[in-house]
Amino acid sequence: MPQVKKAEVREAILEAAFAAFSTKGYSATTMTEIARQAGTTVANIYVYFDSKLIILYEIYHPWLTRQFHALRTDVLLLSNPRKKIRRIIKGIWADIPAADHAFANSLIDALASAPAGMRKPGNLLVSVETLLTQLLLDSLPPERAGVVHGDLLAHLIWMAFDGFVINHRIGDERDIEKIATMMADLLLGQSAPDAR
Repeated sequence: MPQVKKAEVREAILEAAFAAFSTKGYSATTMTEIARQAGTTVANIYVYFDSKLIILYEIYHPWLTRQFHALRTDVLLLSNPRKKIRRIIKGIWADIPAADHAFANSLIDALASAPAGMRKPGNLLVSVETLLTQLLLDSLPPERAGVVHGDLLAHLIWMAFDGFVINHRIGDERDIEKIATMMADLLLGQSAPDAR
């Protein structure tokens, strides 16, 4: 007889995994630890999820979507394109990598340790690039929208995100203010120093 899945058990597993991944990282977190914190067994976790990586994706995608929506809210409150672009860059390359004890590093850790040839579950990259492309287009003046090149700029920014996540994790942080200003200059053209 198949086991009946309960929403509260599934949620407990996800909450326990998020807490463990956020504090210990993906590789250092065991299924046994997740089970213990969730008040269940490892065998029961596999009733709900096929693998630890699937659990991570179940947490990561909505977490990242919430991060993007918060960033979008911040950006849309700003008054000019330069401030908006700077905020996008700071959000993606500094704020999100630092959020929730550098939780974003868990995905990089997971993918780096996954078996060769293992396919990524879901369409996380496509959804991130779509959100980022739209945010860039909403922030740039119409005459500069061409710099976005479909999703190519978003892809480039998101690939750099991984490096900023890793650097944050190891404490190698750069001057994000200067980087954000440089990116705004690249996308909008250089402005006078007092206009920044």
